[in-house]
Amino acid sequence: MHKQFAIFTLLLLFMSTCAQNNTFQKKFVDVSLSMAGVEGDRVTNSMGIQAGIEFRLKNNVGMQCDLRYIFDVPRLRGNGYFIIHVDNLTGFAIHTDVKIYLRQSGDQLTGGYFGGQVLYQYTISSLQDNRVNRTKADLYGITGWKYLGNTGFLFEVSAGIGMQLISSYSSGKNYSVSNEFPWSKPYGSGTNIYPDLTWNIRIGWRF
Repeated sequence: MHKQFAIFTLLLLFMSTCAQNNTFQKKFVDVSLSMAGVEGDRVTNSMGIQAGIEFRLKNNVGMQCDLRYIFDVPRLRGNGYFIIHVDNLTGFAIHTDVKIYLRQSGDQLTGGYFGGQVLYQYTISSLQDNRVNRTKADLYGITGWKYLGNTGFLFEVSAGIGMQLISSYSSGKNYSVSNEFPWSKPYGSGTNIYPDLTWNIRIGWRF
């Protein structure tokens, strides 16, 4: 009888532990819009629309996956010193963030975090009747903070520093060379690695 009671007690403890872990590992999906996506390609007269989702990988780790659509706005910025004026620009960018949260409130992933971000961006544009293909591959260390309201509303800010590999080529060379600010790299040709900063503000909802 005592042996059966001990086994029953151990079984209850095991089930209780599993229940606590299941509660702690509550699944969710955060859907959000990214304000950083509005800047589009950053170095051209472009804008973008970026949205994504975040889900839990493990106890205090989340993964954010964003997709950005990039398009040109010919009259948005004109021919400024810091912007390269191109035509018919289209492209996309893929962001993947891994976030390690420092504190947790119940089973939520909220508050401060640190982690890493990988970005891949590809655009096609026209520059003085030449087609320019440009690729960016970036790697950042990031830190941020996420707020989650009782209704599911979320607000998030983040920033980071890292490196970017920029590679571009064009269909011809009969055009004036425009360099990407603040680097000496021509927009339409060449490959090089540069330091870079990243930022983001996200507004969304948890489901």
